[in-house]
This record gives sequence, C-alpha cells and structure tokens, in this order.
Amino acid sequence: MNRRSFLKAVLAALTAPPLATGLAGCAVAPAPSCAPPPSGKELIHVLGRGWHTQIGIPTALLDGKLGLFRSVFPGARTVMFGYGKRTFMVSPPNDISEYILGPFPRPAIIEAVGLLVSPPEAYGTKGMMALELPPGGAARLSAFIWNDLAHGTDGAPLLVAPGHFPGSLFYAARSEYGLFHTCNTWVAEALAAAGLPVDADALTFSSQTMARAAKVAAAQCQAAGGAGAGQLR
Repeated sequence: MNRRSFLKAVLAALTAPPLATGLAGCAVAPAPSCAPPPSGKELIHVLGRGWHTQIGIPTALLDGKLGLFRSVFPGARTVMFGYGKRTFMVSPPNDISEYILGPFPRPAIIEAVGLLVSPPEAYGTKGMMALELPPGGAARLSAFIWNDLAHGTDGAPLLVAPGHFPGSLFYAARSEYGLFHTCNTWVAEALAAAGLPVDADALTFSSQTMARAAKVAAAQCQAAGGAGAGQLR
C-alpha cells in the first residue's frame, strides 16, 4: 500500500460510523468463566467497550503517590484509569483536521473515574476482565500511571478539565497519543508494567488488548484450577 492509500485508509477508519468501530472492539473470544477468587487476592479489572479500554484499580491497591486519588475521590472503592487524545476526550473535534491529524502524535490525557462500587457493578460484566496481579504488581502498576501523569510545580497531577459526568476528571499526560500509542496500547503497557505477560507491541485496537488480557486470564484460571481470575459474567 502506498502512502496516499494508507492515509486514505486511516481517514476512512477514523471517520467510520460508531457501529463499525464498536464491532471491531467487541470481536474478542471471551476468557473462561471462573469462580470468585479467594479473598486476599489483588485483583484489577480491564474494561473493553467499543474502541476504548480502561483499567479499574481498587483504591486499597493504589500504591505510593498514586494513593493521592483516595483523597481526590473520598469514599471511592475503585478508580478507573483511561487514556486518550486530549482534544477528542475533553471536547468533540470541531473540524475535519482533527480526524486527519488523529493518527499523529498529539497531547494526551489520563481520565480518572471514582467509583463507589466495583467495576462489574458499575458497568456490568460484558467486556469486563478480572486479572490477578503478581507480587509487587500493584506498586509497579501505580508507578506506571503516576509517572505518566504530568505534574505541576507542587508535584500534584495537572488537572485539565472535569469529565463528562460526576466522578470523572481529566489530567494531562506526559506521553503522547498517536496511531501507534492509543488508549489500548497504554492499557497493555500498564498491564505489562504490573508484571503481567501482556505484549504491548503491534497493538492499536481494543479487541487486541482484550484478547491478550483474555490469554492471561485463561492461564490464571487454569493455574487456580478454575477458581481464579477471569471473565466475569
């Protein structure tokens, strides 16, 4: 494919109807269903909906400086972290140039959503994956997210804007969003940083992220004799 054809294909994908992107994101073989894991296990949740993926971390597992979010969302049981292009996430694009420039590196944001309940209770079980963290995984995952948050002179994360619903806030990210570094790449990188065997290379779509997370969930389920983490139904 020549450069002109490639750019036309990218533009067509970016301006495709939501139904098309939603179908691409949902074409994932589910991980095996497992019984609730034993108490004391450090579980996180990965949510895949349409084109977007997010990570849900229990507030008790927010380690180090990321524990700040316990005071940002007092009483929250879980904080969902997501990633995206700043102009797309904070406000809808107003002209075609946003779509044309979409694949190229641009400022990114990290969305934090405080939940008073668990992710399955808040979003339902469809597209929801539970994964058990390895020893030290919570600290490494927290460090990954904290290190990608841009900080002000006071050391606090830089708040960009309130989210589109109560309990949602947008923060500036240090990394940049692009065609090869999307919300789905970022989630895979976070899982890998936590010590989970998830490869973030050659990954763009939510279906890819969820498929790789499903392999980890299946392995954890098998290792636990069917009583570990996995797909929630």
